[in-house]
Amino acid sequence: MNSKAKGIIVCAVVVVCLGGTLGILELTGADTGDSSSAVTTSASTSSEKDESVKLVDKQAADVAELTAVNENGSFTYYRDTETGKETTGIRELDGIELNSSMVSDLAEDASQLKAYKLVESDSQDLAKYGFETPYATFTVKFTDGTERTFIVGDSAPQNRYRYLHEDGSNDVYMILESTVKYYAERKEAFAAATLLTKPSDEDMPAFGTLTIERSDIDYKMVFRQDSEEVNEKMSENMASQQVMTEPIFSYLNVDTATDTLYGLYGLTAQEAEVVFPDKAAMKKYGLDKPRAAVTYTGDGYDYKLTIGNEYHEVNDEGEEQSAVSAYYCYFTGVDGKDAIWKIDASALPWVTLEPGDIVSSMMTWNMVVDVDNIKMEGELDTQFDLTSESADGDDSSADLTKAECDGKEVSVDTFKSFYMYVLTCPTSEIIFDLPDGEPYQSIEINCADGTSDRIDFYKDTGRRSIAVLNGKTPYRIASSWVTRLISNAKAVKDGGEVSNTY
Repeated sequence: MNSKAKGIIVCAVVVVCLGGTLGILELTGADTGDSSSAVTTSASTSSEKDESVKLVDKQAADVAELTAVNENGSFTYYRDTETGKETTGIRELDGIELNSSMVSDLAEDASQLKAYKLVESDSQDLAKYGFETPYATFTVKFTDGTERTFIVGDSAPQNRYRYLHEDGSNDVYMILESTVKYYAERKEAFAAATLLTKPSDEDMPAFGTLTIERSDIDYKMVFRQDSEEVNEKMSENMASQQVMTEPIFSYLNVDTATDTLYGLYGLTAQEAEVVFPDKAAMKKYGLDKPRAAVTYTGDGYDYKLTIGNEYHEVNDEGEEQSAVSAYYCYFTGVDGKDAIWKIDASALPWVTLEPGDIVSSMMTWNMVVDVDNIKMEGELDTQFDLTSESADGDDSSADLTKAECDGKEVSVDTFKSFYMYVLTCPTSEIIFDLPDGEPYQSIEINCADGTSDRIDFYKDTGRRSIAVLNGKTPYRIASSWVTRLISNAKAVKDGGEVSNTY
């Protein structure tokens, strides 16, 4: 049979087969309306085939040592089993607490090194991929005695990838940057950045003494736990259980004082700037003559945070921004923290703290049901005697049931309004020097439990007075407040109305 005849027969067979296939599809109800979709799907599947290349296929435990070199210097990861207990670390950071997750990733990534795809086989121009000035170079020594070195080059056009080749080979690969980014880090990046772990509420140690010293002020701010009696009274009235004892004595606002009192717990740095700093480094970062120092001591702990120079962010044009972004700090009291740390400015309230920022907005915290009597002396001499009772015998539900002024019963509601005015005595302007002379008016609040608060008012200027709490905490206030205090006391006595304006 000649070739032409053979061709005719083959074509006929093909036509018959196609016809039979179409018939079967029609009989089974298959859709033949868009036969091109199958071709498209097949082509798409083919174009998305996996081109990845496994360069290293071992376990993290097989990595005995890894040395990375980059523009920031070098560091060496190690795995030590000689002591019988497997330990890993960074040689240059021995003695520094490490970020265990980052350290373990060094070995994990190197032991399962996988390229996205081969870019060029046996390239004759490695320089075009950035290997002459590499992003990073890392050498891995395995426990079986083998050693391999990889060079990471420029970013690839595809987002998230970089070029990579192995020393001794000109094959160029693309690899996810996240797989190799740690080999381009500074060694300091592997230091654990939390300086003091925050304990649980159950494990929180008793508050000791917090002292703040600053180069821009000539006094210390000292905070301590107050007595148990005051603590109970403070917690009932939403004030802090700690008090300021220097430069003045003052109760504290629980909302505004918490960061100051407990801000060291959970304090976390952005990064370690210099590990194992010497005197020159401490001076460079302003820690030889710090702008602020926070010392926190108590039963079983002794912490000190030293705050040095400011750090300012730089914009895309290379211009330093005016706002302070962070400060360089040094922390003692916890092992493994021998470094200069860069800490966000927002985490360091002590740098700009003023006493007035955190003192209580109320001069006295005595609840009216706890008050036995109030004595006023000076321009107005009078005494209020109070009786509080509970219908069910529960002190927590007690209420003021009777008020007397100089032996005469007066309106309970009017007295409550007067007492609320007493509690508004301003505390916004703290002064440090006690006034001379004698007070022109005083008010003494005596409680049934034997505690008391006394506020003495002294002349200051024509329109200003100084209010002194318990003989040691002076505030400058408007004299009109004292004038209104006196007139309100008279209103209670004479059956008038109490006013809150002054």
